[in-house]
This record gives sequence, C-alpha cells and structure tokens, in this order.
Amino acid sequence: MTTHLHPIARKIRFASLAGALLACAFPASAEYLRPILQQNSPAIEPTDRTGEDQPGVLTRGYPEFEAPGIAVGSFILSPRLVTDLGYSDNVYARPNSTKASAIGAIAPEAKLRSNWSRHLLEASARAEAKRYASQKSENVENYGFTLGGGLTLTSDSEVTAGVRRERQHDLRGDPDSLSRATDPMPLDLTTGDIGFRQAFGRFSVKLDGGLRDYHYQSMTGGNGRLIDGNDRSFMTAGGRGRLNYEVNPDLILFGEGGWQARRYDRAAGNGLKNRDSTGPEAGAGVNFALSALWSGEIAVGYAQRDIEDASFGSVSAMTARGQILWNMTRATSVRAQALRGIGEAAVGPSIAYVSTTYWLGIEHQLQSDFLLGANISTRNVDYAKSRDETDILSVGARATWFINRNFRAQAEYSFSHRDGTIAESNFDRNIGMLRFVSSF
Repeated sequence: MTTHLHPIARKIRFASLAGALLACAFPASAEYLRPILQQNSPAIEPTDRTGEDQPGVLTRGYPEFEAPGIAVGSFILSPRLVTDLGYSDNVYARPNSTKASAIGAIAPEAKLRSNWSRHLLEASARAEAKRYASQKSENVENYGFTLGGGLTLTSDSEVTAGVRRERQHDLRGDPDSLSRATDPMPLDLTTGDIGFRQAFGRFSVKLDGGLRDYHYQSMTGGNGRLIDGNDRSFMTAGGRGRLNYEVNPDLILFGEGGWQARRYDRAAGNGLKNRDSTGPEAGAGVNFALSALWSGEIAVGYAQRDIEDASFGSVSAMTARGQILWNMTRATSVRAQALRGIGEAAVGPSIAYVSTTYWLGIEHQLQSDFLLGANISTRNVDYAKSRDETDILSVGARATWFINRNFRAQAEYSFSHRDGTIAESNFDRNIGMLRFVSSF
C-alpha cells in the first residue's frame, strides 16, 4: 500500500522524533493524574513501541477540533482545564458494606512545547483536586511535572530524554494497592528515561533505559496500626533494546530484549521476605499492515524474575503481546489486544504474579464532531508459588462531543467485577462520569 510510512522503517523525521519523545518523557496515561474514572484503555497503548500504521477512530487526530495554543516566542503554550462530575457506588472497592458517593474533580494543566524545525523541547505542569461528597476521607490532591527533549543527530538517528515527578494516590481495587488502608495511600513517583534510535538501510535499532523511584508515605491502617511506607517503597532500573528488519514497507520483523532490577527501601524485616529481584526478558515478533484496513503487532517471548528470597527463587513465564486494529470503514474501528507477562507487588499473597489480559473495543464516529466507543476486558492475576488468583472483568462505554476547538464534553461509564480466592478483595463497582475539557 502506498500510504504506509512506518517510523522504524523510514528515515527518522521530526514527527517521529516528537512521537518518540512523548512516549519517553510523557508516558500514555489517563487525561490527568488520577481521574474519577480510570480510562477504559487497552492493555497496550495504541502507540506501544512502534506506532499505528492507520490510527483508529479514537486515536487519530482531529485538527479541526484542536486548540491552536498560545505563541510564546518559539514555543507554543497549551493551557487546559479538566472538570469531572461523577458517581461511584462502591468507593472503597469492598465486597459488602459498600459506600457510595458523588465525586467532583478539577485539574488545571499547561504544556509548553517548542516549534523548532529540527529538535524538540517540552515541559508540562498539572494539578488535581478530587472531592467526595459523602466519603471525605478519600479527598486527595495530586500534581505532576515533566520535562523532556529530543535531538535529531542525523536524518537517521535521534536521542530523547525525559524526567517526571508526580504525586499520586493508590486506586481502590487495584491488585497492587493496599486495600486495608483507611485513606488513599500517597505515592511520590520520580522517573527518568533516555532513548536512542538509529536506522541503517533495512535495519533499525532502538535502545531505551529508565529509572523509576516509587516512594510511599506512611499512614494508619484499618486496625489502627501504622503502615510503614518504606515496606512498599522501591526503585527499578533497567534497559531494553529492539532490532528491526524491514522485509517490505508493510512487514517488519524484530527481536527485543531487556533487563530490570527492583530494589526495595526495606527489602526484608517487619515479617517481610527479601523481595529484591532482577531478571531478563526476551522476545521476537512481527509488525504488519495489510492494505489500509489492518495493522498490528504480535510478539512472543520469555521473562524471568530472580527474587532474593530462597522460598521464591526464580519465577518465569512465557510472555505474549498482540494488538490488531481493523478499520472497517473510515468511521468505524475495531481493536483487539492481548498481553501476558510477569508483574511484582509489595502487597498480596505473593511477591510475583503472571498477568494475562484480553481487551476488545469498537470505536465509531457517529458525526464529524461526535465519537462513540465501547469495550470489554478480562484480566487474570495468577500469584506465583501460591494457590491464590484474581479475575477482573471490566466493561466500559464512552461518548465524546467536540463542541469546538476550545471545548469538549465527554460521558463515560465503567463496570468492574473482581472475583478470586482472596474473598475480602472481591467487589462489583459502577462508576459514571461527565467530563468537560477547556483548551486554549
């Protein structure tokens, strides 16, 4: 097909640099730090590692509805205000004695991005205040700052780097959250990333390294005892590489591998085992595009975590990753994704687990200014060296109305059902939300 231009198979242009920078310095997330409703997002972000060949309805750009920003010298300033009104029928994600509440959130945000013809520099700052009408102990304030940049060394090579600092809070019902805490547990997250990309003929190389520091604050648990944040705080460091070979413009073969180390502030003590770990990952796959209708990526591999505690030893698993986008028409897209890999947690019945997620969504452009989306997903968390496991079913729907360049309204609904061997962690929850976005 003649319209296909894959960023890893062609000479790297400015648009590729911008995309690589944003993926590095500003990882895909919800619209701001901790919204009322977690976005019903795919398990794998649409631009994961390679980028889409033909974007779907909900991921393509709509320039006619994008705010132009404010020119500040050679930069563009893009301020935005997000306001949420919502309702949850199970605020604490409990199996019984549930508590419901109306919720409101307001989140101002500003991004400053260079409009240089070659290199790129971008910074952002954002804050969020979330308030519960009847469960005021859940009220939180979050913030975040990011700074990233990219250098185009030659027409075939680039370097990107980014740093991020955020204040977050645990989300109730997440498998990695501390459900016994009386209040949301604050988390300070600091990250640093650096990446290098080089193309030579039909080959291209992508190298990425990163550092993550998760610092949890101490707080009181439901039993009145102190929950020491140092028991959960940890740092990860690692790198990942990928070698691509362009068979033709629509078919790319690749091999990839990486390594990660995880170190806790308090690796052992207070009845805890030594949870420090290291481990490699490796895999291979294919990235493809079939006419203007189909595109995707499929990979299989192997991952291992060598945990310091002798009772765990090595935990390993076959891994898999798949994403397929089918643009049935210009106005309708179907997206299917699957992901299997190893995860680690400081809480729960086990240190490590194997997570398997399946996600299916449909996207439709009802009118030029009105988008619809619906999805269903399942996630299985199988804890290593334990009989415990958890299944999570999620169903969601979304409607987006572009009022004009400066204003957008969105309605979203999500249902979650968690069921597993850990009875006190099972729950059903319905969340509805209205979102208003003002951009300038």
